[in-house]
Amino acid sequence: MALAIVVHVAFFAFLYFGVSWQHKQAEPLVAELWSELPPPKPLMPIKVEPKPAPPPPPPKPEVVEPKPAPPEPKPPAPAPRVEPKETAPKESTAKEPTKAQIELKEKQRKLQEKKAAEEEERKAQLERKQEEKRLKEEERKQEEQRKREEKAKRDEERAQEEAKRKEDEKRMEEARREDEKRLQEEARARQASILEEQQKEAEAQRVRAQAEARKRAEAERIAAKAAELEGWKGRIKERVHSKVVIPPGVPDNARAEYTITLIPGGEVLTVKLRKSSGFPAYDAAIERAINAASPLPVPSEPGLFQQMRELNLVFLPN
Repeated sequence: MALAIVVHVAFFAFLYFGVSWQHKQAEPLVAELWSELPPPKPLMPIKVEPKPAPPPPPPKPEVVEPKPAPPEPKPPAPAPRVEPKETAPKESTAKEPTKAQIELKEKQRKLQEKKAAEEEERKAQLERKQEEKRLKEEERKQEEQRKREEKAKRDEERAQEEAKRKEDEKRMEEARREDEKRLQEEARARQASILEEQQKEAEAQRVRAQAEARKRAEAERIAAKAAELEGWKGRIKERVHSKVVIPPGVPDNARAEYTITLIPGGEVLTVKLRKSSGFPAYDAAIERAINAASPLPVPSEPGLFQQMRELNLVFLPN
């Protein structure tokens, strides 16, 4: 539009200055009248093949910068006056297109080309939109198919989990029944074992009681024998003490230990000092008293005498 306005302004300016500067009579203009514009040349259709991949983003519209207005034409120099001739060349001159007509045709051609380019761009955009719509529809269908497959997979997994859960419950129930059966058998076995243990314990207690009774009787017998033996030892020590002449200077805590070997009847066979009192005179006095007291009092029972055959006796001054 800007270009058309500039062209018209330049055209009218050219007419104005060209007519006003001439001092001759202007020749009549001859123009050809067209009932309609010639049809534009058909453009080759652009075949757009659909691409499987999504189309690239639409190109940015080219910004058409307005062309600068052409400079005003300088007024032409006055041409020499030529007398019009009524001949054939005048007719041929009238048929030649003028510069304005050429510019008008060029402008119309550019407008047609622009309209054709816009139509092609519109068709390309429409095709791109249709392709995008088709791709979106395919993506939607693929998404729905994916969701259906995922749902079917989830349903199948839930069914498998449910079957596995039931199988686990069945297996657990069987295991529980087996455990109950095993526990019952173990309980019966424990009861039988407890009963047997109780019987064994009762028998063991009876045997222990008998053994303890025997032990007590034996201990009592041994204690009685020991008491009897200690009594005979006491009589022997009294007999020896009655024969001891304690030397002067012997403390009360002087302690002499002797081993005495006897023969049946109480006769002293040997006397051996096991541990000295620290006072030789006291030790010698004890040894003399033992020999002087022979025969010593001994039991007549052979078993008890065997225990007194070798005596270890301790002698104190008091």
